[in-house]
Amino acid sequence: MSLPRPVSDTLIELLKPVASELGERLGASAVNERYAEIEPSGSSALNQQIKKDPRWIKAQMRYLQRQQAREQELIALADAEERVKEERANRIKAQEVRDKRAISRLCRDLMREFQSEAIRVKLSEIQTIWDRDNWFSNLSRQETEQILQQQQHRLLLLVAPAKISQDCPDSFRHNLNIELPAKLRAFLNQHYPPHGDLCPVQFYGDYFKKSISDIDVERLQTVLSPVPTAILYSDISDYEVNFHVGFWGVINQSVSLVAMQPWNWEEVYHQLEAEGKDQKLSLRIIRQIIVTIHKLLAAFLADLYYLNIDFTHEPQLFKLEAEFAQEWFSKDWALPYIETLKEIQEQQRIVYKGEMRRLALREAKARAERQRLEEAELKRREEAEAAAKRVKELAHKLKHQKWRCVYTLPGHSSFVNSLAISPDGKILASGSWDKTIKIWNLETAELIGTLTGHSDRVNSVAISYDGKMLVSGSSDETIKFWNLHNGDLLCTFPGHSMEVNSVAINPKRPVIASCGGADNTIKLWNLRTGELLRTLRGHSDNVNAVVFSPDGKILASGSSDATSKVWDVESGKLLRTLSGLNVGVNSVAIAPDGQILASVSNDYTIKLRNLHTGSLLRILNTNYAKGKGVTNLGTNEALHILQNYVSRGDSVAISGDCLTLVSGCDDNTINIWNLQTGELLSSLKGHSGTVYSVAIAPSGNLLASGSADQTIKIWRCDS
Repeated sequence: MSLPRPVSDTLIELLKPVASELGERLGASAVNERYAEIEPSGSSALNQQIKKDPRWIKAQMRYLQRQQAREQELIALADAEERVKEERANRIKAQEVRDKRAISRLCRDLMREFQSEAIRVKLSEIQTIWDRDNWFSNLSRQETEQILQQQQHRLLLLVAPAKISQDCPDSFRHNLNIELPAKLRAFLNQHYPPHGDLCPVQFYGDYFKKSISDIDVERLQTVLSPVPTAILYSDISDYEVNFHVGFWGVINQSVSLVAMQPWNWEEVYHQLEAEGKDQKLSLRIIRQIIVTIHKLLAAFLADLYYLNIDFTHEPQLFKLEAEFAQEWFSKDWALPYIETLKEIQEQQRIVYKGEMRRLALREAKARAERQRLEEAELKRREEAEAAAKRVKELAHKLKHQKWRCVYTLPGHSSFVNSLAISPDGKILASGSWDKTIKIWNLETAELIGTLTGHSDRVNSVAISYDGKMLVSGSSDETIKFWNLHNGDLLCTFPGHSMEVNSVAINPKRPVIASCGGADNTIKLWNLRTGELLRTLRGHSDNVNAVVFSPDGKILASGSSDATSKVWDVESGKLLRTLSGLNVGVNSVAIAPDGQILASVSNDYTIKLRNLHTGSLLRILNTNYAKGKGVTNLGTNEALHILQNYVSRGDSVAISGDCLTLVSGCDDNTINIWNLQTGELLSSLKGHSGTVYSVAIAPSGNLLASGSADQTIKIWRCDS
């Protein structure tokens, strides 16, 4: 049975504007960007927070991938048998439903999680609000708190008792407020159950003690603002009904109040009488229409809310035509609401597709980046494995190298304190405590000449990068410049007070460095003119050694103040101080690749550091020969301790290929180390006194050693 056409038409005209207004004011925030601009802190902002969550992005990408796989599977079914096609299509559809429900659950879980802080704040305020107002709820404060503390995110829907005029028929006043909550509860429990997976609605038909007005809705919002809530309330006079909707939590947490145009129920009553229906039935039909309008509004609001937060939501209202038709309800009544939901749903799908495209693009970029990183990591591992293999092969090769003494050069009458080899590897210069410098043919061991002129022991000699000049530093407090090829003394100038301990020549520019004496300084000189360029201050005791980096930009120094220092040559700025040595530093060397700084200390150790960071790489000390092996130092110390016996006052040299380090010892031996692994390769014996100086030829297969036994020995490596 259906209502008379005039009655239905009137109701359709009454309901249609409300669908449009609710859709516009409470519609999907993802579509209505203007609301996000107006209220960026509201639900739209919450939606954006969810969309940025890694869990949501991951779930969306998984859903997209599974959806694409389903589409491909459906395409592949085109030629299958009908029975097989139907079975697989049903299975695919069931998978789609399960995936959508999983997305819906995640959306609600995330929304609940992100709202938890607002709920916590509200719970701390509720007692003050409760005490301040004459509260109109049938529920206690504790029961209202339980609404806030619901673990599952859901829409809260409340219906207030209708405000019914005393002039209304007794049937309204006695029955409507009984029928309305009971039938609305049954309707919602069936189609929007509170613990359902799709669109749960928590319904209270008895929350309010009495009928309410707009101001009561706003008062309630002060308590329940973190919970998305819809409130239905109405006023009934002796001839018309005013339907009201209060809502918050869709676009923002501000209250939206929407009122329908008044419905003249008395006019409908007379139309029903004209159709031959008696008074009792006519009033019952009118009450039923009022209840049904509440059901329609409740269903629309629930679907609107979940469509707003969940792109997968399929509105239940689309399936409820039969439900309403049983209640004098024409399907045309719901049509404006269904059309509004479909329009918003289509807009949501458009937005969703755009988001999926962006996610797919981002995922493609991320996948490409992951692939690039994986390939880079694979390449790094392959290179590391190849490098480790090369190191192992080189270690094996180095371990089996045999060094032998090919020449012993007598000639000095005191300690041989310093050695230098020319860049072409043909000439050896030696400085001695006998106050002389001797020049040797390194290949034949022939004495080329003896340079005299210093009045005290020669502590250091260095050959220029072009192989033309020799510089020497002496305890006579002078620095002398010599022509290496003819032995002519080019110039002499004062160096440091008391003595010059070390000199070094910059390999890239005409600059020399000198140190020593009681002034604790390092001085930089112009190699061509002898002009003092700069004095470096910072050490607090004698500076014993200086060395330039291969690129000429860095100078390293070692001092009796128990530190090594690293300086910028151009500016003279101190870059870093390497302390923790406890005892004086006697000698320093920098590897030809410019990465490692070696320093020799009075505690019988050689410390290897990263030149650019200062980090300690390893220590060579006295215990290796006793079989104590390798000891770990910890994260801020060396990677290994490599142990052997190192002299006080000796020197170190690093081969041009950066594979070996050579050190002289006060047990009269020369130690050869694998610089990459720290392994002691061999100890060369032959001197009868402390080995004070060592130098390696650029070829790497010749080295020279100077000793307290007044001799120089030339050693050759036979691979």
